[in-house]
Amino acid sequence: MKKSIFKIANKKFENLIKKYDGFINVVVDDWRGYRFVFDTKDVRKCKNDCKNCRLYQLLKDEKPGIFDAGLYPASAEDKKLFGNQRYLNCKTLEQYKDAYCNFILKKITTKRELADELKLVKGFSIIYSRYGNKKTKEKRVKNFIISKSKTAKTP
Repeated sequence: MKKSIFKIANKKFENLIKKYDGFINVVVDDWRGYRFVFDTKDVRKCKNDCKNCRLYQLLKDEKPGIFDAGLYPASAEDKKLFGNQRYLNCKTLEQYKDAYCNFILKKITTKRELADELKLVKGFSIIYSRYGNKKTKEKRVKNFIISKSKTAKTP
């Protein structure tokens, strides 16, 4: 991923963390566009009651741009594949890892698609972790996804 995107993401996140204290881990990736994936206290207790969610209240009016901090609505098919949350980028690290694995194992059909998806996996970054060890966590998640991808059925 481009360094300029990380610069924009870090600046945006610096503003968000001043307004919301529930962040646990925050990922930046380029899946369906540059975005954050939020692992927060609210996400960990999510009951899809968005109107009462502090994270949702913070992000509901985000304007689209080159880097979007807003929430990405999940379709019915997305929910079957990635989990029940109404938004694709409300995921714990564990849910994020599982969502990637589900997509790779259930939707990827060619070696080219697999290579493209693994490029995205290698490009994501954990830009914040409340409890430290960003790089260790990031490496663990990436290695798990890459390992699981080896079982994907591609011609």
